[in-house]
Amino acid sequence: MMFEENPPSSYLTRAAHSEDSQETITAVSHVLQDQENTRPVPADNSKSFAASGDLPAKPISPQQRLARLRLLMSRQKAEYESKIASLEQRHRELQWEIRDTHWQLGQQRQRHRLAEMRIRDAERAKEDAERRNEMLQKEMEEFFETFGEINRWK
Repeated sequence: MMFEENPPSSYLTRAAHSEDSQETITAVSHVLQDQENTRPVPADNSKSFAASGDLPAKPISPQQRLARLRLLMSRQKAEYESKIASLEQRHRELQWEIRDTHWQLGQQRQRHRLAEMRIRDAERAKEDAERRNEMLQKEMEEFFETFGEINRWK
C-alpha cells in the first residue's frame, strides 16, 4: 500500500486550502470509498451480510473518516520515514565504499607508476649493458687484431 492511485494526502492538501467544507467531506468520502473498494472480502460472506449485495447499514461519521485518514497518514509517514532512514544509511555506506574504492584506486595507480618506472629503468639498463657489450666486443676485436699483428712480427 505504498503508492495508491489516489493518495489521501492529495485530497487533504487540496481540501485544506479550500474554504468549502462540503468539498472536504466529498474528498474524504472518495478516499474512504477507494479504501473500502480495495479491502479484501471476508472468506465467509454468510456471516457478514444477509445477501450478497447488502452493505452494512452503520454509517461512518466524518470525524471517524478523518480519524481513519489521519491514522493512515501517520502509518504512511512512519513507513516513508523508515524507508528514508534506511536509504540514508545505505547512502552513507555507499559513500564509505566509494571513498575506500577511490583510495584503493589511488594505491593501484601509484603501484602502476612505480612498476612503469622500474620497467623503464630496466630497459635503460639493458640498453646501456648492450652498448657496453658492443664497445667491449669492438675493443676485443681491436685487441686481437693488434695482438695478432704483434705475434706475426715475432
